[in-house]
Amino acid sequence: APETEDFRELLKDSIGFKDDTIRDERRSRLFHILLHTFSHNIVAAVTFSLWGSAFLTTSTFLQRIDPIDVSLMFYLELDQLIDLIERPLFRHLHLRMLDCED
Repeated sequence: APETEDFRELLKDSIGFKDDTIRDERRSRLFHILLHTFSHNIVAAVTFSLWGSAFLTTSTFLQRIDPIDVSLMFYLELDQLIDLIERPLFRHLHLRMLDCED
């Protein structure tokens, strides 16, 4: 949605590429507050982490998935996420994930 474009730009790279400025510290704090909000749903948390370039956080979420918590809905949501990421619209995300050195 066009009305959220400024907010998305604010969150983009809020974790992944960081300087030592107060503005970046605030962006990082906002990211962590919102991540806590999304943490009830692992797919939403992974999506949010990818958008914020928090690839290490994304990896941690994926590695800590308890097999007992995996359900058909989880697989369907994850399949939808992968389908969305594979679209040309998210080509910039592919490049940012490949560019990550960690």
